Amino acid sequence: MNNVCPNPDCGAIYNVAAKDVGRRIKCKKCASALIVTDAGLEYDERDPPPVAAPPGPVVIVDDEEEMTPRRSGRSVKATGKRFGMDPSQFFKDIGGIPTLFFGFGAFLVIVFLFQPIIGMAAIERATGAVRRVDLDWRGQERKLRKDKKSDEEISKAREEFYKKRDKEELEDNIAYEAISTSRGLWMEMYGMMFGFLFLMAGSIGYMMPDQTLVRRILGTVVLGTQILIIFMIFSESGGRAGRSSSSSGPQEARPERTK
Repeated sequence: MNNVCPNPDCGAIYNVAAKDVGRRIKCKKCASALIVTDAGLEYDERDPPPVAAPPGPVVIVDDEEEMTPRRSGRSVKATGKRFGMDPSQFFKDIGGIPTLFFGFGAFLVIVFLFQPIIGMAAIERATGAVRRVDLDWRGQERKLRKDKKSDEEISKAREEFYKKRDKEELEDNIAYEAISTSRGLWMEMYGMMFGFLFLMAGSIGYMMPDQTLVRRILGTVVLGTQILIIFMIFSESGGRAGRSSSSSGPQEARPERTK
């Protein structure tokens, strides 16, 4: 007696005997309606056999949300873009164009702010070279006096010592560095001006309503500080110009007393 479910995609096995003939059952695996006959399990004529399901799991897709195959064990929604950083969104998150102006202006201000300091450091470096030569000579002079050399010998040794180390050229380097620092002041002021302009543009952009609270506060503080610095610079320049014009202006001629 056939005790196997007649559904070829099922294959469930049941314990049936002759006493079960005429009994109707429902397959617990494929849900087919079966009847026990003399030959064994057959489909129940009152209930047609079910359509064979395709192999593999059945995936139900929601109409409102399309699902993509899993990647690395996680379900990802299909948004039309691969997983990763969106450059346009990142640019918007960091503040957009105002951030570019603000960053470039801050870069210019920092660079040209340190240029005079670097120039003064170059002058100090050249001055230090001259001091080093003088210090070396003092040590050499003490050694000569300890050896009881005469003043004439010491003077001659001093001349040869400084000539060998070219002290005049070292002293000229100090003047060259001072002149270079003075000449570079013109370019530094222009660079500082453009830096302030870009920084102001970025600060005004940060003060717009679409920016975050932190950026609005930062833009307000930086813009106010810049205005204060510019006011102080022009006030000092105007005061110096006034003092210079008053000191160099024509003096009134006093009338001569006639006897």
